[in-house]
Amino acid sequence: MSKILYPVFLACFRLFLFYFFRIFPINKNRVFVVNFNGKGYGDNPKYITEAILRRRLKFEIIWAVDNLDKYNFPPGIKTVKYNSIKSIFFQVTAKIWIDNTRKEHFVRKREKQFYIQTWHGCIGLKKSEKDSEITLSRVYIKQAKNDSKMINAMISNSNYCTNMYRNSFWYNGEILEYGSPRNDILIKYPASAREKIYKIYNIEPKFKIIIYAPTFRDNPDRETYNIAFKSILQSLNENTSCRWLFFLRLHPNLKPDSTKFPFSPDIINVSSYDDMQELLIASDILITDFSSSMFEFMLMKKPVFLFLNDYDAYINKERGLYFDILSLPFPHAFNNDKLLDNIKNYNRELYIKKLNLFIDQFNLFETGNASEKVVDRILSV
Repeated sequence: MSKILYPVFLACFRLFLFYFFRIFPINKNRVFVVNFNGKGYGDNPKYITEAILRRRLKFEIIWAVDNLDKYNFPPGIKTVKYNSIKSIFFQVTAKIWIDNTRKEHFVRKREKQFYIQTWHGCIGLKKSEKDSEITLSRVYIKQAKNDSKMINAMISNSNYCTNMYRNSFWYNGEILEYGSPRNDILIKYPASAREKIYKIYNIEPKFKIIIYAPTFRDNPDRETYNIAFKSILQSLNENTSCRWLFFLRLHPNLKPDSTKFPFSPDIINVSSYDDMQELLIASDILITDFSSSMFEFMLMKKPVFLFLNDYDAYINKERGLYFDILSLPFPHAFNNDKLLDNIKNYNRELYIKKLNLFIDQFNLFETGNASEKVVDRILSV
C-alpha cells in the first residue's frame, strides 16, 4: 500500500473500530485518559487522576501513551498503546474520557459517555482555535469542531478562560469553573514537590534554580534561544546570598536540537521531564518569551523575566497575541544585556504591585482544589 493511501486506510479502520466495539457495554467505572496525544504522565489529566487515586475510588484508569516503555506511572493506572486496537476498545467502553488536546477526526463518542476536555492552558498569550483560524488547516478546523461536539464539559480557571471557550472553541456546553487541576500544586506549594525535583537531579539544598522555558517558533532560528546562561548565573551568584543553577526546559519540538545548547553541571537539561508544574515549583525565577508558563508561574508570586530578542519577527509572523506583551507586569528585554540588567535590578515590591493589578482583571477560580472538584463531577455522572 502506498504511503499516501496508508494513513487514509488506517483512519478508516480506526473509525470502523469505534463503531464495531459498541457491541460491548459501557463500563461505568472505566476512565480513559490521554495527555498530549500520548505524551506521558502530566498536565491536567495527571492531577485529576491522582485525585482519583488518593480517594481510593474503584475506577479502572486506562491511560493511552505513545511508548509503553518510556514513561513511569503510579500503581493503579493501566497503560495502553495510543490509538492501538486495544486502546480504542477501552475508549469505546469507558464511561469517562479525559483529554487535554483535540481528538482525531475518526474518534466517535457514544451517547452515554462523558468527555471532559481540560485543555492545556487557560490564560494564554497566543491566540488559539477560532481566534487564529486563518492560520489553521481545514483538517484541523474540522477536527476541532468534531471534538467540540463530543465534549460534555470543559475546565476553566477564570472568567477570561470561560469567555475564550465560548468565543473561540466552537463550544456551547458545560464549563466547570473550578480552576486548573495542574495549578493546584502551585497554589498549595508543597515542599515535597520541590524536594522531589532536587532529589531527581541530585541538587544540593544550598542551590536555587532559575528556569528558562521558551516557546516554539514555526520557523525557529536556534540563536533565538541562546540567552547568556553563564553571565546570568555569575550575576546571581555575585549579587545574591545564594548559589544558583539553570534549568533549561525546551519545547518538545526542540528536543532533537538539545545538543546545541551549552549544558554543564550548572546548566541542566530538564526537557524530558513530564511534569512542568513540578519544575515550576522547584524554580525560583522563570525566564520565558511567549509561553503561557508565565501566567502559571505568577500564581506563586515569583519573578518572571521575558527574553524577546526576536520580538519583531515573532509578532509579524506568528498567529497573534491576546495581550500586548510589552504591557504585561513582567520585565522584558530584547537582548541579553537588558535581561541581565532586569534581573540584577529586580524590585520585588514594585513587581508584586503590578502583578496583583494584572491578576485582578481575570477573576481567577484557582483555590487549589480543582482536581477534587473535577472528581466530584465525575462521581455525579
